[in-house]
Amino acid sequence: MPLYEFECVKCRNNVDTTLKTLEKKSDKKTLSELVNKYENINAIEVVDLVKNKIVAKAGKTSKDAVFMDFYINEGNTLVLVNLRNYRFSELIYSPEDEKTVKCSCGEKKRVEKVISSFSFTSDLSTDMPKPDLSNLPPSVRAQTSLGEYIEEKDRPKKNR
Repeated sequence: MPLYEFECVKCRNNVDTTLKTLEKKSDKKTLSELVNKYENINAIEVVDLVKNKIVAKAGKTSKDAVFMDFYINEGNTLVLVNLRNYRFSELIYSPEDEKTVKCSCGEKKRVEKVISSFSFTSDLSTDMPKPDLSNLPPSVRAQTSLGEYIEEKDRPKKNR
């Protein structure tokens, strides 16, 4: 009984369209319109990373939702989106089960199977790869620090 990950195409497209809109205009009115237009988006916050200040925010965050962060305008603007996650996992017992998978928004037809990031890690006792910071703008990269400390619970058993 494998665990598969799926993405709702409709919900993902809502986020993509939101980001394209915010690249053109990111004022409070635009954010409010986007939050009201897309049912899977609860709140949006836009932060200017060069000036280090909040440009605009709209909507109410939900405890049942996740925060996703995106960089627009050549990495100079951070967009935090509080939304119902369009990526979800399902246990599939038989091929027929895959046909009944649906997103929390109710979408059944436009749901696609995606590659799970966990499927590439066969042995969790090995050192996990560090995130690639090369796509971040230099100003953000300069403020980001990754330490070498590994918590006891995450260390390989042979090194404890």
